[in-house]
Amino acid sequence: MHTRIYVPANLFVLFILFIFARKVYNLDLKELGYDTKNISRSIFTGFSFTFIVISVFIILLLIIPRIGIIIKPPRIEFGTLSELIFRVLVRIPIGTAFFEENHFRGISYGYLIKRFSLKKTIIITSILFAIWHIVPGLKVLTSNFQMGFDVHGLLMWSGGVLGAFFAGIFFAFLRYHSRNITGCILCHALINDLSLFVIYYLWK
Repeated sequence: MHTRIYVPANLFVLFILFIFARKVYNLDLKELGYDTKNISRSIFTGFSFTFIVISVFIILLLIIPRIGIIIKPPRIEFGTLSELIFRVLVRIPIGTAFFEENHFRGISYGYLIKRFSLKKTIIITSILFAIWHIVPGLKVLTSNFQMGFDVHGLLMWSGGVLGAFFAGIFFAFLRYHSRNITGCILCHALINDLSLFVIYYLWK
């Protein structure tokens, strides 16, 4: 989606979903993930998980070339300084993290947990989150990493989708234990932002 409409379009869709959840599903703010209790623990856990994920990500990017999987220098267009700032502070945190966490750990989680067990809710939202990342994963594979659909490429893509599934599980657990999605949004945004810089500087 074009950069200029990505954020407002996602926020508009989220607004419609939010109204639908409130009026049709009758979900209150707490059920949508905005209970302020334990918010500090949610934020702390989000920061901690971010550190772990980025560390593992760096290790994998360093190991992968050593086991015979060739990744070309990723094509990442940062554009001008103002475009970079917009991407890091607005597009990723608001257009992506805020949108996706409210969608999957807010509305979807809030709806499902009233009808299914915690286990089923976590699995369903995580599967939906993984499916959501199938197409973006293909773009990362072919455009950013410049890999084809050979065995190595498919393994990388499958690993990315599987990673999204496990990330969904963690975010859902974080949402459950803290009763809010603040930590989920923060962690999601930081992982995406920091991954961008890690990929860039490892191949600079």
